Amino acid sequence: KISFDEFLRAVRGNLNARRLEMVNMAYAVLDKSGDGLVTIEDIMMAYDPTYHPDFASGRKTKEEVLREFMTVWETHRKDGIVTHEEFEDYYKDISASIDSDDYFELMIRNAWHIAGGEGVCENTTIKRVLKTNADGSQEVVMVENDLGKRDFGKQSYGKIDI
Repeated sequence: KISFDEFLRAVRGNLNARRLEMVNMAYAVLDKSGDGLVTIEDIMMAYDPTYHPDFASGRKTKEEVLREFMTVWETHRKDGIVTHEEFEDYYKDISASIDSDDYFELMIRNAWHIAGGEGVCENTTIKRVLKTNADGSQEVVMVENDLGKRDFGKQSYGKIDI
């Protein structure tokens, strides 16, 4: 017996170059230390489990919530480390049920707050703010690397606080 995802992955094969590039970009966002492995420390820098129901109720610690969260990508071993290969395998399963490369790119960009993309692939989830320039003109700008930022009010950008 095989699962539907396993069947689709076998039929469709590996990620094409465009999809693999997007998965690599997403892994780089999650690998905060840049050492090529995603650990609990990386996850702690990216996610705040304060509002998770199990943490809020006292049933689990922040670390327990985050470790459970990590298991989604631990496709080979549940060892508290997400390797690039495990992360790629996770997205092979997701990719197998998405026909359009454009939609796959949009999904990755939006999920991981990766700037860029053109047309229908352009990211729509990165926080944007209205910036007032020194000359009084205004423009809408993206908050770079906003994934994991908890308090935009502590940073100043031009004349407005974000």
